[in-house]
Amino acid sequence: MTKPNRRPRLNVMARLIVMTAAVLWAGVSGSEAASGYAGEFLAVGAGARGMALGNAFVALADDATAGYWNPAALASGPSNQAHFMHAERYSGLVDQDFVAVAGGGRLMFDGVALSILRLGVDGIEFTAVPDASVPVGPDNRPVVSSTESAADYAVYLSAGRRFGDRLDVGASAKLLYRTVADFTAYGVGLDLGARFQLAEGVSLAANLRDATTSPIFWDTDTTDRIKPSLSLGVAYTMTLAGGQAALAVGSRAGGDASDDAGAAPVHAGLEYQAGRIALRGGFEEERQTYGLGLQFGRKMEVDIAYLQHDELEGTYLLSATVGF
Repeated sequence: MTKPNRRPRLNVMARLIVMTAAVLWAGVSGSEAASGYAGEFLAVGAGARGMALGNAFVALADDATAGYWNPAALASGPSNQAHFMHAERYSGLVDQDFVAVAGGGRLMFDGVALSILRLGVDGIEFTAVPDASVPVGPDNRPVVSSTESAADYAVYLSAGRRFGDRLDVGASAKLLYRTVADFTAYGVGLDLGARFQLAEGVSLAANLRDATTSPIFWDTDTTDRIKPSLSLGVAYTMTLAGGQAALAVGSRAGGDASDDAGAAPVHAGLEYQAGRIALRGGFEEERQTYGLGLQFGRKMEVDIAYLQHDELEGTYLLSATVGF
């Protein structure tokens, strides 16, 4: 029996994915209702490995964090992994936690994942003037009226599927919950991802976040809308000097992503793994990042990252990935 040629199906699916992403991007990128910076808490990154590579992980993701970076990677990525990350960013000003569980195929998908991202800030001082009926002055200065906290949560339900030999596609449905003092909000969103193996060791990838301009409904009867953003990346992996080397480059457009010059930010990272040790370095919008990975046995890896910042204290991140 002659083996069927799968290439025509691959080309059709590739065109379909590109056309769908283009239509969604054109339809929502100009939305007047989108709220500035409403979704930037979703762009902080996840996992010490990806963040040590300057957040240039959209085309390289291959572990349980794929549901965050690019759900398409779940189609050919991790099998039965759990991931845990904690960071106290900027000398403890912001607490960041990320937990994910990824597994093999379920139903019509080749890989699925459940991820939870949390950002929290404590000690926010709210001020008020003693007499609101008169202007602020020497006898009517603002004073601290209360100390509050804020927290943002995002739950990702992600799945990926492989089409042909080279194309992976995926999606993440997101549930969002936000609190500031006594105010709360709920929201929903959708991310769409794709990854294409261009040649041996070379991958191209895209992740369209908040494709439908994700709404966030506050209990004050106001609504924020998260602007769509498109993350693009390319990754190249090769065997080098008895180890494995990887170079990743990416950028993010849309949303509120821009560098100091107003251009789309550029991210890049380089990783070299030999035996049980991996060394990483990169930059995110010209800020340097560094990382170290250590493997313990066949099913556990611990990663450490350091993120430089221009004005605030640098951040150390610690994460662990465990197979089961």
